[in-house]
Amino acid sequence: MAQTIVKGKVVSSSDNMPLPGASVLEKGTTNGTQTDFDGRFTLEVSSNASIISVSYVGFKTQDVNVTNGEMTIALLDDSSLAEVIVVGYGTQKKSDIVNAVATTDLEKAILSPTSDVNEMLRGRIAGLQVDVGGGTLRPGGTSDIIFRGQSSIEGNVSAIYVVDGIIRDDGIEDIDADDIESVEFLKDASAQAIYGSRGTNGVVLITTKRGKAGKISISYHGFLTTKSIERNFDVYSGQEFAQLRREAVRSTRSDDSYADDVLDDVFTPIELDNIANNRFVDWEDELMRNGFVNSQAISVSGGTDLTKVFGSINYFKEDGIIPTSNYTRKTLRLNVDQKISDKFSVNFDLNILNDDTDRAANVNVITTSPLGSAYNEDGSITRFPSGEELSAVNPLWNLREQTNEEKGNDFVINVTPQWQITKDLTYQLKTNFTRRTTERGQYLSSLSSAGDDVRGIARIENKLSEAYLIENILTYDKAFSDDHRFNLTLVQSTQENSYSRTFTEGQGFTTDDLGYNGIASAIGNVTVDRFGDETIRYLGYMARARYTLKDKYLFTATMRADGTSLNGEGKEWSYNPAGSFAWKLHNESFLEDSDAVQELKLRVSYGSLVNDLGSPYKSLFTAETQQYIFDGQTYSGFSPSVVLPNPDLKFERVTTLNLGLDFSVFNRVLVGNINWYDARTNDLLLKRGVPSTTGYQYSYFNAGEMQNTGLELGLTANIFNTEDFKWSVSTNWSNNKNEILELYTDGNGDAITDDTTYNYYVGQPVGVIYQYAFDGIWQEGEDFANSPQANPDSAIPQTNLRAGDIKIKDINGVDEEGNIIPGADGKITQEDRVFTDPNPDWFGSLSTTLEYKGFDLLLDFYMVEGATKINPFLNTYNNGGTLQGKLNGVKVNYYTPENPSNTFPRPNFDAPDQYLNALAVKDASYIRLRTVSLGYTLSDKIVSKLSFDQIRFYITATNVFTDTDYIGYSPEVNIRDTYSSADTGYPDARSFTFGVRVKF
Repeated sequence: MAQTIVKGKVVSSSDNMPLPGASVLEKGTTNGTQTDFDGRFTLEVSSNASIISVSYVGFKTQDVNVTNGEMTIALLDDSSLAEVIVVGYGTQKKSDIVNAVATTDLEKAILSPTSDVNEMLRGRIAGLQVDVGGGTLRPGGTSDIIFRGQSSIEGNVSAIYVVDGIIRDDGIEDIDADDIESVEFLKDASAQAIYGSRGTNGVVLITTKRGKAGKISISYHGFLTTKSIERNFDVYSGQEFAQLRREAVRSTRSDDSYADDVLDDVFTPIELDNIANNRFVDWEDELMRNGFVNSQAISVSGGTDLTKVFGSINYFKEDGIIPTSNYTRKTLRLNVDQKISDKFSVNFDLNILNDDTDRAANVNVITTSPLGSAYNEDGSITRFPSGEELSAVNPLWNLREQTNEEKGNDFVINVTPQWQITKDLTYQLKTNFTRRTTERGQYLSSLSSAGDDVRGIARIENKLSEAYLIENILTYDKAFSDDHRFNLTLVQSTQENSYSRTFTEGQGFTTDDLGYNGIASAIGNVTVDRFGDETIRYLGYMARARYTLKDKYLFTATMRADGTSLNGEGKEWSYNPAGSFAWKLHNESFLEDSDAVQELKLRVSYGSLVNDLGSPYKSLFTAETQQYIFDGQTYSGFSPSVVLPNPDLKFERVTTLNLGLDFSVFNRVLVGNINWYDARTNDLLLKRGVPSTTGYQYSYFNAGEMQNTGLELGLTANIFNTEDFKWSVSTNWSNNKNEILELYTDGNGDAITDDTTYNYYVGQPVGVIYQYAFDGIWQEGEDFANSPQANPDSAIPQTNLRAGDIKIKDINGVDEEGNIIPGADGKITQEDRVFTDPNPDWFGSLSTTLEYKGFDLLLDFYMVEGATKINPFLNTYNNGGTLQGKLNGVKVNYYTPENPSNTFPRPNFDAPDQYLNALAVKDASYIRLRTVSLGYTLSDKIVSKLSFDQIRFYITATNVFTDTDYIGYSPEVNIRDTYSSADTGYPDARSFTFGVRVKF
């Protein structure tokens, strides 16, 4: 057969640069060669009909027919491999990542109409959970993220944020989502070790947008959102609540008869009149409203080869679904990259935030009786809806008579000069100064329920936090040949965080007109609390070496030494070693010719990092101001704090093994990764109570061991990928098992397996629910007298047990030595309580994206399976859960003689059922259609005529529906107690958004 000589050149399609070392192979044979330094090749093939396959790392493989003359083959970038990932103190190609590093699709994330970046990231990354219990759902609220379960009990559990290479404390409220270029997550110990003790609980790397050389580009993104309340329960209507109260009073009467509504004072005169005329109050309609969000962002980008600039102005305003809950944020960002010479450059970043928050007054939309009247006949708000004798204050009244505002200012500046010492050696200096100030003012007027007996309460709280960071970074990056690449990074880091707080409260005012601004005129009690100069200092040294052999075997070794002022003398320093290895199987000879496998990379990493309490001085004696009376006079002095100091307090250590597999198969139709990890925490930071005679309450100490194990899966299927039609499906799935393996020993050296004071139990997870097991409702005809609950030897004997009471399972007994014996013993004791893991069995998301010409559609589901919570709607008085008929509450199928329910007990006006807590342990699993978004991008032909680069419109529905058996506003977070001022439990909302993106 005639042989043919083929000559050609392989270049990059993006810049026409030659690609040395590219593989050129006659398809179907082992006959091949590689391009030289100039990208040229010569290959002898079997015939003119042969096909040659050309491949190069970071580019898509291309098959071409042999032609006469010299060929030029332009390879397209393969974004999945050439993509650059931020890994901390530098970047790497995605294909060279050795550790568990994850990225997220920002285009999907920013569809959530919220100011909280963490909330946007929920469900986007396997292994990442967003804790929304701290008030994130309210306007201006923030949340915490937890990677791979809770690795500490009393220590710090929150991840850190590294923004443009700078470690940030106190959150990232000042960053607008439209300014973010990328978000990466460091999940395993080897990746986190570069930040040492700061990165033990996970690292979020945020890179903001920067200017690009070329023409000035202006981008605009604006959206308007309307929000409405979402709930899956009903409260009792007026007539239903009246009947609930009648049933509650009835159950207290010996003859089981109904009381007379009038003669027995079951209802007030106002309530009787409203019942007779069927005139009731829907407090949700009176107190809730539709929320509204207005977000406007505009940015400018451009520059030359010497100077590149990105600047943005962002405005975000949200009116919450509860009146008086509002948030306004204004941010300014300026990122400047200046090239001074071929060897010197400097980056300058400035970020300024100003925000105003109106916090929701303690609005009671569930428990206030619907039988009263919200307004007087003249239309004014009535103070006591059901009459003064019941003294329940109208929530509209308190809404009018309370103010709770907060103003904040953030100032962040980074200056990062860089010196390219040689081609392979770079020095970089990172400097940062962050200053945050907040002022919170609250006024409870002399007419409010909280301030009426002291003639008004004013509170002002001022906070100041400052942070300084200086890092010296030396990087050596050298490719010795095609087979050997080496990178060494050395870091010296110094950081100082300081915090101060002043709190002032005054009582007694002659006028309410001045609000909290009139605090200086208080004529009653005045208290001032000053917490000043809390300073935490960090000093760190880090070395990271990366070596790549033949583009097949990748090694990383890291060591970081950290010193901190958090611990006592002799315990300031910690050492955080880690290592990892990756094997690119797809570059091995047995796979490199495979058409089915484009990437197959095995990873293993191991590291040991330390963690701390997150707050200083716990190893030192501290005192607090204390007023006391002596000889009839008031004096001020100091008393010890409640924490007994422990000079031996040290870090806890988290050691993690991670196994991972990255894969891309079937011409990149299926792309994904799998990670398995085992994290052990030793020398746990724990609390232990101390005798009250010492004057202290508890102390911190180190003991015990805890384990987190889990499996994570991320998968994307690019089912169709044509010019006009694209369809992809993505999912991530995670599970985590948390278990306390060991606690501590007593004075005799015997192992302690439980601490009921602080809810520590060996063999159980952190935060385990330990409660009696609900077994239905006692019914007529059952043997009450001989039941375990009525046994005099029970922990709390119920000798008056009757139909309608909660039934508890008799599960365990106790032998003579106090050991638990499985099996019923005829009595209900503490040993009959059962453990319930509150953590989900698994959680994850499923999303699909379809694109047809200019249209795009996103559907995004989020799922949590096996989670358990104690529902306060079902067991607490303040949330109407005790079925006493005094407060309204969630409507349930309660027991009556005529309706022998087996799910909820009989109402009782005098006292709630003894075992309501057992009934309130409920499954909190759910599946939520979180996002439905439809967008349309005008064609290039149309936008070019309008002198624009892009015009896109979209509509998005968020929290479209939630399928769950959990009763509440959200299965993710419990509502706060009605009379609590805690910043938790803001109702979740369904939202609809219309947005526009324009670029020109």
